[in-house]
Amino acid sequence: MSLIIEYAIFFLVILVIAAEFYKIRFESNKESKDERGLQLIYKSKSLSYSILSGGIIIGVILVGALKLVPTEAFILIIMITYFVQSIASSVYLFYCRKI
Repeated sequence: MSLIIEYAIFFLVILVIAAEFYKIRFESNKESKDERGLQLIYKSKSLSYSILSGGIIIGVILVGALKLVPTEAFILIIMITYFVQSIASSVYLFYCRKI
């Protein structure tokens, strides 16, 4: 079972790296310098912070308040939350850019 988790984390790391490169490429592009580009950047960062805050709150509730998950799993929850927020903000940026 741990081998599956290791492969899943490795796959998520690769996706996060690709997502961050996409965001960096967009932010250095000429399109991001105009008003619409700045709005897209602000909206994707807002989504990113919302997901990160929500994931931390869910982690604290699961680990601290309800004790449904062992304390050692809190780091894993935060790491997965970071991965998801990075990938989701890039997907959101890609989707909004196409509209």
